[in-house]
Amino acid sequence: MAKVVGGAAGPHSPVVYKLPWEESEEYTSSMDKLRNALMDIGRELRRLEVDTLLVFAADHVQTFWFGCFPQMMIFTGDEADYSVNGHKIMRIRSDHEMAEELLFKLVEEEFDVGFMQEVEFFDHPFTVPVYWILKGFGENNLKVLPFQLNTNVHPRVSPKRCYKLGQAVRKILEKSSKKNRIFVIGTGGLSHYPGTPYYGNVDEEADRWIINKLEKCEISRLAELDYEWLDATGNHELGTWIAAAAAVNPSSTEILMYWRPWNNGYCVARFNP
Repeated sequence: MAKVVGGAAGPHSPVVYKLPWEESEEYTSSMDKLRNALMDIGRELRRLEVDTLLVFAADHVQTFWFGCFPQMMIFTGDEADYSVNGHKIMRIRSDHEMAEELLFKLVEEEFDVGFMQEVEFFDHPFTVPVYWILKGFGENNLKVLPFQLNTNVHPRVSPKRCYKLGQAVRKILEKSSKKNRIFVIGTGGLSHYPGTPYYGNVDEEADRWIINKLEKCEISRLAELDYEWLDATGNHELGTWIAAAAAVNPSSTEILMYWRPWNNGYCVARFNP
């Protein structure tokens, strides 16, 4: 059977890839620590001999547009370009066989998952964490499986549905005839308010509450949250974290870092089976 050997969650802000403005020495140093935490995840993938990196992320109307904006979509092609702000920076192989198996089995489990065999590019929600994870991994033979999970555009996938999706993914993989060793990540957040007048606010109290639930592996408690609370605290992207954690069903969670600068609650968490 395939095996989920671990998981993680972390931010996908474009500034984690490259700062577009001048910042203080303290900010720059903390950003370097954040990037290194993501590279630590990559080094963990290499230690665990991971074959496939499954990425739950939420597009920001950059890869997808209102002509067709999927609630759930899995990429079943062979390879794809990955971009930041529309600028392509790397091309990565996908695990199309595992993607197709997940697609068909999830439909059998009554998840109406769409699929794409071709895509112009995946943007920063997928690219930014994967970029640093691959730097830590240090090899180019890791396959990446992108899974779009809409937590940004109304109507959105509920946290409870994200939780059930992660559980279904784990169930399918455990019954697979393939021998893949799979690591699952969720990207986004924690608290921030992109594209709104509230950008620059960070709800550290809400972030700390979420972190406490992660550390206690109380993922089902997080799945009880609604978007009224998530939007108010800037944690609207938490669904991707919930899906990743549910896919791992962690026995323990390690918080590699939490950092509260002026614009984002940055957190990197590792889920251990």
